Amino acid sequence: MNKNFFFMFFVILSCSSKTAVDMDKVLYDRSGQYITGDNFSSFFFYNQKVYNGPAFNNYRTGEKREQGLLKNGFKSGAWTGWDKKGNKKFIGEYVKGKAHGGWTGFHPNGKKKYEGKYELGFQTGSWSYYNNKGKKNLEETYYVCTEECKDAHPPDRRGVKYVCEELGTLVDSKNL
Repeated sequence: MNKNFFFMFFVILSCSSKTAVDMDKVLYDRSGQYITGDNFSSFFFYNQKVYNGPAFNNYRTGEKREQGLLKNGFKSGAWTGWDKKGNKKFIGEYVKGKAHGGWTGFHPNGKKKYEGKYELGFQTGSWSYYNNKGKKNLEETYYVCTEECKDAHPPDRRGVKYVCEELGTLVDSKNL
């Protein structure tokens, strides 16, 4: 009895910590949502399980491309990307598979390339761009949906949130 208890405890303990999975080899992409092969049936499309936990994907040549968390099958939280030589390319945040929050990009030499914010996959607010020596050379301003603008939006329909038509629109650009 004690041996069986110890064995079951060991199995449960070893299964509780998730290691990052290779999204290209283990998961299936369904329009930006990643599902597992568990309960796979070619006849029933909706019987798939979404993946939750750490994940990564690689370039075709094998170098790591991106790494972060998947929540309900979508990219969520902080993600980091690298170029083929292993240099950090970007750090950014996702919500339900769309870029949302602060993003910073890097040149291959490690200097900052750009920084700004996304909202539901669209650039918003002030974005700054830098040359490969780290000097700011461009500032852009993108439309930000204010509370007044949000009040003028039509109501959400069928549980789908309305996305402001102006998001992602470039308002101003200054070369420095």
